Amino acid sequence: MHFAQIYIPGIAQCSYVLGSGKKCVVVDPVRDIGPYLEQAKEFGMEIVAILETHLHADFLSGHMELAEKTGAKIYAPQIANCTFPHKALVDGEEFTVENLRFTLLETPGHTPDCSVYVVSDMERGNEPVLVFTGDTLLVGDVGRPDLFPSREEELAEKLYASLARLKELPDHLEVYPAHGMGSLCGRALSAKLWSTIGTERRHNYALQYTDVESFKDALLKDMPSAPDHFARCSQINRQGPQLLQELSQPQRMVASDVNAAVEKGVTILDTRSYLAFAASHIPRSYSISKYGNLATFAGWVIPPEDDLILVLERPSDLSIVMKALYNVGLDHILGYLDGSVEAWINHGLPVEQIETISLQKLHQWQQNEPPLILDTRAKNEWKVGHIPGTQLAPAPDIRTLHTQWDPEQPVIVLCNTSNRSMTAASLLKRQGFKRVINAVGGTTAWTAQGLPMYMGENS
Repeated sequence: MHFAQIYIPGIAQCSYVLGSGKKCVVVDPVRDIGPYLEQAKEFGMEIVAILETHLHADFLSGHMELAEKTGAKIYAPQIANCTFPHKALVDGEEFTVENLRFTLLETPGHTPDCSVYVVSDMERGNEPVLVFTGDTLLVGDVGRPDLFPSREEELAEKLYASLARLKELPDHLEVYPAHGMGSLCGRALSAKLWSTIGTERRHNYALQYTDVESFKDALLKDMPSAPDHFARCSQINRQGPQLLQELSQPQRMVASDVNAAVEKGVTILDTRSYLAFAASHIPRSYSISKYGNLATFAGWVIPPEDDLILVLERPSDLSIVMKALYNVGLDHILGYLDGSVEAWINHGLPVEQIETISLQKLHQWQQNEPPLILDTRAKNEWKVGHIPGTQLAPAPDIRTLHTQWDPEQPVIVLCNTSNRSMTAASLLKRQGFKRVINAVGGTTAWTAQGLPMYMGENS
C-alpha cells in the first residue's frame, strides 16, 4: 500500500492519497487538486476514487474538481443526501480498489452525515489497518456537535454513540483525521496529525466519559464560536462547488480602475502585514493578513456575494491568497491592485492609517485615564489569561458589538500578536470609529515584559 497525508495550512486540513497496484484513492480533497495529482503521479497510479467522510463545514471540497479532471468516482455517505453524481454508501457497505477494502461506518454527531472509512490492506491480510475518521474522532479531541444550533443536544447524543462504536475498533488501528490543531471543527486538537484507536481510547478526553449527560455538558460548554461560512460551505459541498475553471480569472488593475470599482461598492481586501496596513491603506479596506489565518477570517467576516479586489504585498502572493479565499467560497475575485498601495498613493488617491501603540505605552496609559481596550481573541484564550482592564470582543463579533461603544472615543484593540486585532481595527474603521489604535505585540509582548495577567471570566 502506498500512502501520503497532505496537510493544508490555514484551515489545518488533512487529506490523503493511498493506493495499491496501479490505482489510488483520494480522501477529503480541497479545491486545489494539484497536490493530489502530483502525489498520484509520484506513486505511478491512476486516481479512480474520491472519498468524502462528510459535508465539510470549514472549507469547500475538491471532489467535483478532482472528478472532472480524472474521471474518478465520488463516494459519499448516503445520509449526506448529496445532489451531485456519486456512489452513495450505507452503513457497513464495502467496496474495493485493487487490494484495498473500504468499509463505511456511519458516525453522526459532528454533523448529521459524519462517517468514517475503515481500510484493510488485503495484500497483508483481512484485518483492518487504518481508519479515516473525518471530523468524528480527531487526535486529542472530537468534532464539535454544535454546528446546527437547533440540533446540538441531539447531535451530541449521536456523537457519544458514534464514539462508543469507534472505541470497539482494534487498538492497533491507525487514526487519520480530517483536521489538526488550529481548526475550529474541534476545541482541543493536537498538533499531531495521526494516532491510533488505542492511544485515543486512553488519552482523548472526550472518550473518557461513561454517561451521555456528562459528555453533552462537556462538549457543549464554552465551545468557541463557529465561523459564518461553516453552514454555507456544508450546503455548497452537498450540491458540489463550482469548478474553479469556470470562475473569472483575477486581473491586474491600475489604481484608477480600482478607485472606480471602489466608488461602485467593490470590497477591498488587504492581505499585507498589519504594520503595512497601519502605515497606509485604502479607506474601508478589510485587513486580513496572509500571515494570520486568512482563509478562516475572510470566510467569517466578508459576505460571500461581495466582489473583491486584493491588495497584496507582492504579485507572487496572488496564488496563495486565491487558494485561501477559494477554500472558503469567496469566489468573486475581480483582481489585484498593481503596484500595491504605493501605486494608489502615487495616483493621488486618499489613504487612511491605524495608530499603533507599544504595550509599555499602553500600560502607562492605563495608570492614568484608562481607555476602552478590546481583547479580540477567542473566549477560551481570554479565560487562560488576559490583560487587566480589557474587554473581551472577539474580532469577528466586532461586526455586531460595535454598537456598544462610542465611535467618537479612542478604542485600543489587541490580540496575541496583532493580526486579528488589525482585522478588528479595520472592522471598527468601516463602522466610522474615528480613532482606533492597535496595541502591537498583544498579549505575547505583555507577558514578555512580565506584566500581570488575569485568568478566568472577569478582568
